[in-house]
Order: sequence, then structure tokens, then C-alpha cells
Amino acid sequence: MARGPDAVAVLRQVMASAKYAGLDEGFVRRIADEASDRFTDQNAAVKYAKRKLHQAFGAFVTGSLGDGVRACASAIGSGVPVRAACLASMRRHASTAERAVVLAQFYQQIETWCGRPSTVADLACGLGPLAIPWLSTGPDATYWCCDVDRDLISALPGLSAPFGVTVVAESRDLVRPASLPRAELVLLLKALSTLEQQRGGAARDVLAALDAPRVVVSLSRGSLSRRRRYTDDPLEMIGTAAAGSDYQLAGQAAFGDEALFLLERCRR
Repeated sequence: MARGPDAVAVLRQVMASAKYAGLDEGFVRRIADEASDRFTDQNAAVKYAKRKLHQAFGAFVTGSLGDGVRACASAIGSGVPVRAACLASMRRHASTAERAVVLAQFYQQIETWCGRPSTVADLACGLGPLAIPWLSTGPDATYWCCDVDRDLISALPGLSAPFGVTVVAESRDLVRPASLPRAELVLLLKALSTLEQQRGGAARDVLAALDAPRVVVSLSRGSLSRRRRYTDDPLEMIGTAAAGSDYQLAGQAAFGDEALFLLERCRR
């Protein structure tokens, strides 16, 4: 019986690429293991792994996200208005760049739904924490966030002082969502579809692992190029993800090409 490629060799070859060298090793290892199981040719396995990493990470990023966070904190320290500094750095990630024109309305809707939480968990956060100045939080708030980009994760706690909240960041592969922290509000923004691309049922597993009374989920309704609108029914996607969890749909809104949903934990 033919043996597949060595998963460790696939991992090393992928992480030798400057584009993916800074990613969480456990995340890349999972993709490398999958690639080695699917292919008998080493080059084909590496190509597949890089394609999956592009779908989950590379397609959304321009430049270093960690450098963007550090540049934001430095600009604020130099006297640049907080929101102006945040907006300048948000351009490095497609999700936050697209949301920039509706930030005030977007986070006003979240406040209407969720009030001023003192503990927030931002899953697959990207540059989402740069929007903290638009998010209403309670006093002495803690903002926990996770992503697969290790350099980003190392930079995010530097926002604690300029933003006046405690920012805690961890490198985390959400397809393995164990031990997510308890929070009053969980944000899962433009990440649900990406999770499902990596493994069917991953979004449902994330929701099942949460310990929070409210979860705000968003879905992009079009491609990054804006040339194609998605035909998937967002309500159906939300319903599928919430099936079997403790959450039910409690509200919805739309901002441009982004559909926003409030999930609340069912009372038992």
C-alpha cells in the first residue's frame, strides 16, 4: 500500500514560507496532517495545504497584522486621535477594512442588543480589537481575543493602555475549540464560513463550546473582490451552526454586505 507524504515534512515546508511562518503551529499541523492523508505526492500535499491556509488566512491579509497593531499604538502615543489611528491600521485586514465605513452603526447595534459587557471574547479576531474604541464596555473591561497569527497575538496586549481595557490574546485554532473562556459577549465576525470551509460542523462545535449569554455572529454576503454575491441563505447557515447548541436566534441586522445576527443562550 502506497504511503502518503510525511506530515512533518509538509508542515516544515509550508512554515518555511514567509507568508505562513508566523501562524500557530498547531493550526498548520492540522492542515498538514489533512493534506498528507489526502495525497500521495509531497508537492500536491504542500500545494493543498497552502491553498487551505490561503482560504483561512492569507486571502484576508495585507502586510503584517502585528505591525499594524503596533503602528496604531505608536500613533496614539504620538498624539494621533485614537479612532483615526485605528482606522488607518484596519486596512491591513479585509474584514475590518470593509466594515470601517459603518463602524459607528455596527457597534451601536451591538450595544442595543448587548448593553455594555465587561467581558468580551473575540474569536478569530484578526484586527477586530482595533474597533474596541467603538464598542461600549463596562468599567474595568477585559477583552479576550484569539487568532492563528502569532505575531498579531503578541502585539494585541499593547492596546490595553491606549484603549483603557485589558486586552488578553491567545494563539488558538478554533477548529479545536476546547476551553474557550467565559464571557458576557462573544464576537464571531465573518469567521463562521471560514471555519466551515476548514471542516464541516466546525462552526457548530464552536457555538457548543461557548459559555456566554450572547453571541454576535456576522456573515459576509459577497466575495472579497465584490464581483460575486453569495447565494447561501444566511439564516439557514446560522440555524445549522446553532443546531444542537444552547443558542437561538434573537435578532438580525445588515450593514452593507455584512449580515449581523444575535444569538442568545436558551433559558432552561
